[in-house]
Amino acid sequence: MKVFNKYLYFMIPILVISIGVKGQTNYNLSSVKKLEVAGTSTLHDWTMPTETAEGTASIDIDDNTLKSVSSLTVTMKGETLKSGKSGMDDNAYKALKTKKHPEITFKLKQVKSITKKSTYYLVDAVGTFTIAGESRTVNVQTKAYPTATTVTFTGSKDLKLTDFNIDPPTALLGTVKTGNEITINFNLIFKN
Repeated sequence: MKVFNKYLYFMIPILVISIGVKGQTNYNLSSVKKLEVAGTSTLHDWTMPTETAEGTASIDIDDNTLKSVSSLTVTMKGETLKSGKSGMDDNAYKALKTKKHPEITFKLKQVKSITKKSTYYLVDAVGTFTIAGESRTVNVQTKAYPTATTVTFTGSKDLKLTDFNIDPPTALLGTVKTGNEITINFNLIFKN
């Protein structure tokens, strides 16, 4: 009986630890289908996409059912955003202060709810964007499409440049002005 009791004392912490972490799996950002900043100006609408980003997540999926997302971070270098016009890119990098703050980041703080829809899950979350060295907490809604080995997150988030202490860029001696509102569009695939 003493041997059995010693065995129990040894096994209980292992069982508690394994039950506590059951289901949570680490994922890495494996494919950037779309990641862009879009906005307007007095001349035309514009987009600055990137194909390069890094990310990690801790996600619980059971039989293709999204149970929880306990962490998620996406980071991209500001100077990987390209409009196709070098002058506009230079103005954008200056406004984003990429020399001093090269990275733009999103970090999940909390998932408020996960709702099953017909072909996806609607994830209502709170996260922190850090742009030009300034961090702001925002609400974000994303669609999640889980499979056995991947989770695809798609959606968009409207932000204001001035919320991050960024003066909207101007060009041609101030005759062309960028709008204050921008939209971050994303379609990101995380793989375990």
